[in-house]
Amino acid sequence: MKTEIQKMRVITWLFAIALFSSCQFNQSVNRDLKTGAYFRGDGIGVSSVAIVVNGVADNRNEFAFGDTINLLFDNVSGLTDYNGKTFPELSIFIVKNGNDTVLSNPHLFKKISEGTDLSPLQLQVHFSAALPNQNNEKYKVFVEITDKKGDGKLNYELPFTVKEYDLLNVQSSGIEFSTIYLWNETLKKPVFDNNLSAEHHYFLLLNDIAGLEIKNEKIFPILSLKLTDKNGNELLSNPNVLSAHEEVGVDPIDVKSQITASLKFSKEKINNPCKFTAKLKDKNSKKIVVITSELNIK
Repeated sequence: MKTEIQKMRVITWLFAIALFSSCQFNQSVNRDLKTGAYFRGDGIGVSSVAIVVNGVADNRNEFAFGDTINLLFDNVSGLTDYNGKTFPELSIFIVKNGNDTVLSNPHLFKKISEGTDLSPLQLQVHFSAALPNQNNEKYKVFVEITDKKGDGKLNYELPFTVKEYDLLNVQSSGIEFSTIYLWNETLKKPVFDNNLSAEHHYFLLLNDIAGLEIKNEKIFPILSLKLTDKNGNELLSNPNVLSAHEEVGVDPIDVKSQITASLKFSKEKINNPCKFTAKLKDKNSKKIVVITSELNIK
């Protein structure tokens, strides 16, 4: 039951680009007391590291669910000059609660085999904070800059936390999950406020579902959707968007990855606010997740 949305979400976590800048120190250790960020240069140096959140420089380490965080390494120096070019490599890892790797890409510049002649040099990497935040998870991002033509390296670490996604009210009894949120398929990004456009296509995403009863190596999830306007008129009603699997069940591994439900709204005038309710139930037990929100659809 994986979708292209899941793939796109992963892709948005992994991006790096080389730009201009210059450098001064190749042997350095630095720690930011405000954020807990730490970097150590061993042969490779930078003049500064900037944290940019949603396009705005902001030196903090608490992010809202879905924020895009760029780490900018300014004035990179110490890379081996080979025929007028340098050959940097960049890796990123994100670890949850000290031992669970949730993002791993050791070769962000793997396809840049011809090197770069940009001087001064800036390197940057970004990731999305669309990460689990139900149980006070603590994260740390690790970035390493290395030299494909030499032995120099620079290591950077930033501990961070993710604030809870508060657009949806989620109550669970017996069913586990990592994240549940609305995704705007038209704009390719999570939804953060309750003002939705009838022109756009949305998905409800439920990730890493576990805890449903297994029978004959199958599980039997039921996902219902309901949307009513302020006068009680039904705008959307589906007793089970997973009805194709209701009798035969699904492989637990498929559901473990992601369950999705498509949401499209009428372009006619709607009496806002609207009440949205989704329920993920287990056909073979009383386990349930109830998801509610108040939405304005225009």
